[in-house]
Amino acid sequence: MSEFNQSQVYASEAQGLKAYITNVLIKMGIAVTITAVVAFAGYLSLVNRGFLFRMLMSGTGSFLYIVMMIAQFGICIFLSAKITSMQTSTATALLYAYAAITGITFSILPTAFDVATVFMAFAFAAVMFFSCAVIGHTTNVDLSKFSGLLVGGLIALIIATIASLFIPVLRDSLIISYIGVILFLVLTAWDMQRIKQFYYGTQGGMGTLGGNLAVYGAFQLYLDFINIFLYVLRILGSRSNRK
Repeated sequence: MSEFNQSQVYASEAQGLKAYITNVLIKMGIAVTITAVVAFAGYLSLVNRGFLFRMLMSGTGSFLYIVMMIAQFGICIFLSAKITSMQTSTATALLYAYAAITGITFSILPTAFDVATVFMAFAFAAVMFFSCAVIGHTTNVDLSKFSGLLVGGLIALIIATIASLFIPVLRDSLIISYIGVILFLVLTAWDMQRIKQFYYGTQGGMGTLGGNLAVYGAFQLYLDFINIFLYVLRILGSRSNRK
């Protein structure tokens, strides 16, 4: 192959990868937007004593949140287990359904923290997320060799979070939040590398499998961003309460 033809192939491949990652980020951005819009609508319903407020006050609020948590868990399991066989439209619908449910649960955040703190946490999370996404996309370091450490850290974080519900020292400390931010920032970079692997592993992201993995990649990035946002919000909220 001539040098000219090789450069054309490389340029075409780079453009294809860019389009694939852009598609993933657009889906992830739509999911975040759905969560934000639903959360804002839910917050307005709470402060104006609307439908969501009446649901919570009727005594079915706790049951509603339990159902939504189960639904979110079910969507996670179903997407992970069936992502290679379902229709891309189904996978996309499940991603957006998860985002909408998250929005409902997030509607109470401005009542627990002030609105300014929530917006500030969102802005900080967005900057850190996209910085690590760019690092993951451009770095030549293979982050997959740290996958065992990352998964182990995630499991340890979940256990520590559960333990903090019963141990006041852990509950009052921000160490878990700082560790959570760092862990999910690294996971963001790793997930960006995995999305590149999805592209190359499906012959340029073509076909149903390529489309499904794009949705799955968007789902993983969405979860990374949401967790970064929640941990940053806890850190900023704690500092605001100390003033």
